[in-house]
Amino acid sequence: MDTAKSYLDRLGGTDMGVFTVSLLNILKIPLFLFLLGNVLFSLLLFLRVRILADTFKAPENKIIQTVVLIYIFVTVMLTLLSVLLLILS
Repeated sequence: MDTAKSYLDRLGGTDMGVFTVSLLNILKIPLFLFLLGNVLFSLLLFLRVRILADTFKAPENKIIQTVVLIYIFVTVMLTLLSVLLLILS
């Protein structure tokens, strides 16, 4: 039990002059990049569906565009929630 506690205490951070470097803060950077990539992917998906819907006329175009808009909305909302939780942790 003491070894686990001492290991977790070492993850807290090291003072380097004015700045404090923490392993947990460094591990948050790839998560931010992943969330940004997820939002960009959903926007590219929206543009791709919009181009295809404009190219081909079909009755299902409105349904597909609605589904993609809902997907973008959910993705952005959950990404903002994830970023908030990352900042708070």
